[in-house]
Amino acid sequence: MLLNILLLSGLLLHFDQPPKVVDQSAVRVERHFNLMGTTLTISVEALDRRIALSASEEALKVLQKAEKRLSTWTNNSELARLNQTAVGKPVILSTELAMELTDVQHWWKVTEGAFDPGIGALSAIWGLRTGGKIPTAESIRKIISSPKFDALHIKESIATRLHPDLSIDEGGFGKGAGLDDAIRCLSEKEVTGAVLNLGGQIAILGSSSPYLFKISHPIDRNIPVLSLTINQGALATSGNSERFLKIDGEKYSHILDPRNGRPVPNFGSLTVWAENALAADCLSTGLYVLGPKQALEWAKKNDGIEILVLEITRNGLLAQATKGFKNRIKKEGPDVALTFL
Repeated sequence: MLLNILLLSGLLLHFDQPPKVVDQSAVRVERHFNLMGTTLTISVEALDRRIALSASEEALKVLQKAEKRLSTWTNNSELARLNQTAVGKPVILSTELAMELTDVQHWWKVTEGAFDPGIGALSAIWGLRTGGKIPTAESIRKIISSPKFDALHIKESIATRLHPDLSIDEGGFGKGAGLDDAIRCLSEKEVTGAVLNLGGQIAILGSSSPYLFKISHPIDRNIPVLSLTINQGALATSGNSERFLKIDGEKYSHILDPRNGRPVPNFGSLTVWAENALAADCLSTGLYVLGPKQALEWAKKNDGIEILVLEITRNGLLAQATKGFKNRIKKEGPDVALTFL
């Protein structure tokens, strides 16, 4: 039995058994890399080891290209240069970035701004990349009163910044965009299946049998509470048990609410299952900002998106999932209440 440990933003999942391949002559190649400030695992199945190795190498190159395009940790990426462009000056984007920002704009709109990648200035005043700091109420007020992602105008491949405070942060969509690129690349190869894990975000291609995950308690990752099986699409999870700001001895969520400029309340964790990784990435953040009740209501109204909320309540751990997860999620013990909506 193959055992991998997958960490989804604070949720420890034990990947207990890979899917059985239809053709027993198929081989699986698994490789590990450091990318986008985290760990990348590429697992590829093919009828020939050389094909699997070559395909995994091509997937890696595609992800590296996405990192060079999207990273705002440097000043040299295409997205970083867009952030530095003068207000009102049109910029011709690459086909890839234009498509990504257009898709991101869609999820910003349908979450009514709960997901907003234009919060670079807000992230800066909270010191998300520098260890954390408490901003003044005036600085928060100034930032939230300024336009954020709505200050980016996109038409086809032309983008224009409309406000000097607009700074796009790829943290809420970059990994998903890279995973989608890699899955598209692998789909053009002679592979029979693939699973990509980038810092806990999962994308699956062509699996003939479901993958089994054991999901742990949002606070104690050593306690499995649910098992989950999927065989397609992408998973992304948001939570605070592993990532948080610690300022003057106090813990704050690393997820900021673009609407009020403050860290969101920590209710547990939220997992999104979507057709593609960019959607899952965007929505895991945006729906976490909405909170459990609103997130579940949103998901029930939007086809093709399934979510699982693990909420810490006075009565214990409450797991609520949309109906698409039914028959895919099972309880691992008596200490969690599970309902499907």
